[in-house]
Amino acid sequence: MRIFLRKTHRWLGLLMALQIIAWMVSGLWFSLFPIEEIRGEHLTTMPEDIGYLPPADAAEALASPARVQATLAAHFDAPWTFSTLGLMRRQGAFYWHVTGTLGGQPFARLVTGDGAAVVAPLDSEGARTRAQELLLRPGVVESVVWVEEAAPDAEIRGRDLPLWKVGFSVPESLNLYIEPWSGELVARRTARWRVFDFLWMLHIMDFEARDDFNTPLLQIAAFLGLVIALTGLALWAATTRLWRRSGS
Repeated sequence: MRIFLRKTHRWLGLLMALQIIAWMVSGLWFSLFPIEEIRGEHLTTMPEDIGYLPPADAAEALASPARVQATLAAHFDAPWTFSTLGLMRRQGAFYWHVTGTLGGQPFARLVTGDGAAVVAPLDSEGARTRAQELLLRPGVVESVVWVEEAAPDAEIRGRDLPLWKVGFSVPESLNLYIEPWSGELVARRTARWRVFDFLWMLHIMDFEARDDFNTPLLQIAAFLGLVIALTGLALWAATTRLWRRSGS
């Protein structure tokens, strides 16, 4: 029996060595950094509040929801549906923040507070300026890229496109992804996030989309890891003098 346990433990340990090391290294790295820092939340401002009741001192100057809806109806040239309407303040001015679906795809738009016009989408210079506004401290812009497609393992995977990607060399090789119509910050990606993403891929053993925690490969590896641990315990019990003496 001991021979069987020893061989099972030894060869499964050899087979699983790299993955067990990957689990330990990634788990250690995850524990070292707060998730807020990995996400880059310490580098950017807080999201703008979107309220659903206009402030009393500005209510007379703001359009009614019906006026906002009429402006959007004139703006779109395809069937659309309305989801949410909120009021936000940016750079001292009020805007109506509207979400819905257009042609089956989600959309976000900003309408001026008086309901007169839909705010134009950001161009590259507008995206650069908006990205700088979102930082707590001034950064050094390295690139501004229009993103229309993303690979399954891209750092912006799972997000609605297109988006502006504004890359900074400082701070932390930060990329900010900005929705062109609303100017909203959709995602932050830092150097630490990219390390996290790579280690997460190794940890969950999803080498394609990096998001599936239920892959057969992970299930098999977890089972083999459990067998290694159990055979190690059984081998210890079978070869420990104290255990054999107490059981005799």
